[in-house]
Amino acid sequence: MNLRFLLTFVVSFCIGSQILQAETNNTATVSGNLFDSQTKEAVELVNVTLYKNESTKPYQVKVTKEDGSFSFTGVTPGIYRLETKLLGYASYQQKVDVSTGSEKILGKIFLKTDSKLLKSVEVTGIRSNMKMEIDKKTYSVDQSIAAAGASASDILKDIPSVAVDAEGTISLRNSESVTVWINGKPSGLTSDNRGQVLEQMPAENIDRIEVVTNPSAKFSPEGSAGIINIILKKERKSGYYGSLNAGLSSPWGQNFGANINYSSTKLDAYANIGYRNDEHVGDGINKRQTYKTDNLTGIIDTSYLNTESNRTNGGNGLFTRAGIDYHLNKKHTISLSGFAMDGSHNSDSKIAYNYLNNDGDLTRQSIRNSVSDATHNNYEITMDYQWEISKDENLQASISRGNRSDDDSNSYSQTDYNTSHVATGSSYQKQDGPSSSKDWEMKVDYSKKFSERWKVEAGMESEIENKYSENNIYNGIPSGNGYTLPTIPDFSNGFDYDEQIHAVYSTLTGKLGPKFGYQVGLRGEETIVSFVSTNGTESTKIDKDYFKIFPTIFLNYNLSEGNDIQLNYSKRINRPRGRFINPFIDISDSTNIRTGNPDLNPEYAHAFELNYMKTWKSHMLSTSLYHRITNDVIQDIRYLDDNGVMYQKPSNVTNSTNSGFEFVAKDRLCKILETTTTLNLYYSTMDAFTYNNLNYEGTNGFSWNARLNGNLMLPKGITGQISGFYSAPRIIAQGEMKSSYSLDFGLRKSFMDGKLQLSMNARNLLDSFKMESSTWGQGFHQESSNHFFGRDFRFNVTWNFGNLKPKHKPGKENNNSENSMDTGGEY
Repeated sequence: MNLRFLLTFVVSFCIGSQILQAETNNTATVSGNLFDSQTKEAVELVNVTLYKNESTKPYQVKVTKEDGSFSFTGVTPGIYRLETKLLGYASYQQKVDVSTGSEKILGKIFLKTDSKLLKSVEVTGIRSNMKMEIDKKTYSVDQSIAAAGASASDILKDIPSVAVDAEGTISLRNSESVTVWINGKPSGLTSDNRGQVLEQMPAENIDRIEVVTNPSAKFSPEGSAGIINIILKKERKSGYYGSLNAGLSSPWGQNFGANINYSSTKLDAYANIGYRNDEHVGDGINKRQTYKTDNLTGIIDTSYLNTESNRTNGGNGLFTRAGIDYHLNKKHTISLSGFAMDGSHNSDSKIAYNYLNNDGDLTRQSIRNSVSDATHNNYEITMDYQWEISKDENLQASISRGNRSDDDSNSYSQTDYNTSHVATGSSYQKQDGPSSSKDWEMKVDYSKKFSERWKVEAGMESEIENKYSENNIYNGIPSGNGYTLPTIPDFSNGFDYDEQIHAVYSTLTGKLGPKFGYQVGLRGEETIVSFVSTNGTESTKIDKDYFKIFPTIFLNYNLSEGNDIQLNYSKRINRPRGRFINPFIDISDSTNIRTGNPDLNPEYAHAFELNYMKTWKSHMLSTSLYHRITNDVIQDIRYLDDNGVMYQKPSNVTNSTNSGFEFVAKDRLCKILETTTTLNLYYSTMDAFTYNNLNYEGTNGFSWNARLNGNLMLPKGITGQISGFYSAPRIIAQGEMKSSYSLDFGLRKSFMDGKLQLSMNARNLLDSFKMESSTWGQGFHQESSNHFFGRDFRFNVTWNFGNLKPKHKPGKENNNSENSMDTGGEY
C-alpha cells in the first residue's frame, strides 16, 4: 500500500468534510414501523403513502423495509394524511401534523386483519416480492413459490435484468462481467465456480436478492455490469422460530432442509441446513463447415463435421449456515457467522463426430465417451463488530476467512471408425487434479450523518487470496487387458495465483433544497497480482501491480410527489482470473480445444444511467437509459489449425459499447393479481480488431429481452406464480446467439394457519430452453444447439413452528430508514 493510495483516502475524505456547513433545516422527517396486529411481526415491502391536506395526489410514497420501517424525508410543514393498504388487511389512515424542522416519529402501527375479505375470498394476502429504489432493486425470495425445493441458480433465472444460461453462466443486462456476492462479500464465488456453487445452494436459505447496476464508491467496482447480492436468511423474531422442508423432483431428485432461529434482547442466533440431489439429461448438435480459399479461384475445398452429443449430469450438495449476534449493550454488538458447503458433481456423455466430404458423404466417424467425477467443498467464517456511536454515527468492522477445494477426475475413451463402421483405432486419456483457494477479507466502514441533508461515509478494505491448481493429463497405451498412463508434459499444468486488493473510499451524500439530492464518491484500489504457471518443464511467472481511481456520481431530483429522476456515473473494472488466465489446455472435446491466456489485462468500463421512477397507489414504474463503454474487452476467439481442430482462447481484442432502455413495472391489476414486467432493449457494438495477423470486422446489432412474473391469489387459500422469459438474437464476437424462451409455473397451498405449506412448480414447462449460436471466422462457419436440461417438476412440503412475541431491541425503539440516496443493504 503506497503513498498515492493513502493520499486518495485523505483527499477524498477531506473534500467531503470541507463541504459540510451549518444550515437551516426547514423540512421534517416522518417515520414509523408497520406490524401485524395478531402475529406482532414486522410487515415489509408495503407501500405507505403520504397525502398533503385533503389532496388525492400522493405527496410521497415509501416501501417498508425488512423491519417494517418507513421514513419520509424533506417533508415541508403542514397537515398530512398517512395511508397504507395491503390485501388481507384493513385500510389504515392517520392524520400527521408536521412542524418546521421537527422529527415526527409515529412509532409502531399495527395493521388489523380484514376478516370480511378473508372470509369471502379465503386468502391470506399477497405481499409484494419486489422493492424498487432509485439505486437498486430488491427481490424477496421467501414469497416465491419457485423457491420451494429449488436452487439459488433457479431463483436467479426469475430476477428481472438477470439471465442464467444453460451452462450456469450469469449475466446482467446482457453482460457476463457481473459480480455475485453472498451477504455483501465475494465468498469465493468466481466465474469458474459460481455456477456449481449456486446450483448446490438451496433457495430456502435465501431471504432476498439485491441487484445494483451502478454501485457507489462504498462498494467494489468489480464487474462492469454491476453487483448481484444474495442475502441469506437471518431471522430477527423474538422467541424461537423454525421450519422443516422436504421435496422430490422429476427427473429424479430430492431435497430437504431445516432452520431454527432464536432471538432475545441480548442474543440472536440461527442455524440452517439444506441438502439437494439432482439429475439432468441433455443433448446437443454442432455443425461445422470448414473450407479453404484461393485468391484466384475462390473456395477449393470444403468439408463438414457434424457432432451429436448426449449427456447426463448429476450432483448433490450439503449446505449449512449458522451465526450468533451478542448485544454487549445498547451501542455495541459482536457477531460470529459462517457457512459451509460440501458436494459432488458427475457427468456421463457420449459424442459422435461424423466427418463428411463436400458432397455430404461420410468419410469417417469417431465416438468419444467421457466420464467426469468431481468433489467440491468450501467454508467461510466471519466476525463482525458494530458500534452505534450515536443515532447518526456508526462504525462497523469485519474480518472473514474462506477456504475452498475441488478435486476433479475425467476420463475419455475414443474409438475411430471407417465408412463401414469398422474400428480403425482407439485412444484413452485421463485428466485429473486438485485445486484450492484461501482468502482473507478485512473491512472497516464509518458513517456520520450531520443533519437531514449531509452524510459522510468512509472506509478501508483489503482482500488477500491464494489459488492453486494442478491438471495432469495422461495418454492411454494398450498394455495387456489395461492401459499404461504416461503423463503428457506439454498438456499437464500447475497454476499458483496470488492476489491482493487494498481499497479506500469516501462518499458524501447531501441535499440542496427539498428536491435535489446528490452523492459523490471516490475509491482508490491497489491491485497486486503474482502467478506462476508450469507446463511440463517450462514455467512462466507474471507480476502485476497497478493503482486505479474509481469515481462515482449520483444526482437525484424530485420532479413532484412520488416522481423522481436520477443521473449517475461510475467507473468499473473486470479483472480476469481462473480459467481465463490459466494456460492449461482443456482436451475434454478433441475437436474443440480451449486454453487460457496469462497475458490478459483487466477490462475497464464507464457506466452511465438515467433513471426515472414513478409511484402510484397500486403501480410502480422504473425506467433506465444506460450507456456502457468498455475498453480492452475480453472475448473468446476461435481459430482452426491445419488439422481442422478448433482452438478457443480469450483475448483483449477490442472495445465495445452497450446502450439500452430498461423498463420495469410493478402493477396490482386487481385484488387477486400482481405482475412485474421487465423489458430491456439494447444496441451493442464491437470495434474491428486484428488477431494472429487476421483482420476481423466490427459488429453491431439491436436486441431485446422481456420477462413477465405474475402472482395470483386463487380461492381456497391457493397462491400461484407464473414466469415467462424471451431473449431475442444478440451479437457476440465472431457471431451471434440465437433467441431463447422459457415458461415456469407454480402453486402453493397453506394449511393450519400457515404452519403447513404444500407447493408444486414446473420449470422450463414447454421444454424450450436451449443455447443456440452461429459463429464464424477464417476458414469456418459453425452452428451449435445445446439442450442442457429439460422440463423439471418439483413437489415440496414445509412445516413452520415457533413461539413468537414482540421484541424490544436494545437502543432501537424505532429503526428508521436512511436517506434515499444511500445504497443500503447488508453489504
